[in-house]
Amino acid sequence: MRFIATLFIVMGCFSTPAQARPVSYPGGWTLIFVNDVNENSALAHYTLDSQHSLGLRVRYDREGDFTFTGAQINRLVKRWNKPNSQANLYARIGAGVVTDNLDSAEMRPDRGTDAAFFLNASADWETRRYFTSATAQYWNNGRFGDTSNFKGRLGVAPYIANTGSIHTWIMAEGRYRPQNQNELGAAILLRFFKGPALLEVGVDDEGEPLLNYIHRF
Repeated sequence: MRFIATLFIVMGCFSTPAQARPVSYPGGWTLIFVNDVNENSALAHYTLDSQHSLGLRVRYDREGDFTFTGAQINRLVKRWNKPNSQANLYARIGAGVVTDNLDSAEMRPDRGTDAAFFLNASADWETRRYFTSATAQYWNNGRFGDTSNFKGRLGVAPYIANTGSIHTWIMAEGRYRPQNQNELGAAILLRFFKGPALLEVGVDDEGEPLLNYIHRF
């Protein structure tokens, strides 16, 4: 699955030359690829209006060894535009099916395929120099079990880039997964974006590589 996620990212890189927003401009398409300690996922969504986007998501749960395939709708609940900063509040909901990834269903007869859904809420605030965000997510994976996770980020830009230049952010991420014996984790990332493309590379405290890519067109 890691090879497939990497292939998705390479395909996305060559689709055309973003800020990480689940709702872009009306009529715009966005591709999002995530590869971290918890999942490999791909999301393609179309922005319907200034507050909503609708898309298709495929997500491989690395720990549970199953795949979610379904539809996702994103909503911009509130945006605060200030002279030197911007803040956003988003909500996401999705529904679909989860499928066991083992080749032989006889090995895990209690699993197979089941219905699933998820809920997600996130908020962010940023200036040209500083960035902070928080995300809470709940997954109902049918017979594969429920999961939830919480993430927070702090970021700083080492320089202020001009419009059209490459923007760089240094970010620290913390995560909490209560279903895994209250597991805590951390990661360090570099974010680069220019025009419609955003790339994040990093490593977590377990030595796992992180690679995220977003492209808007």
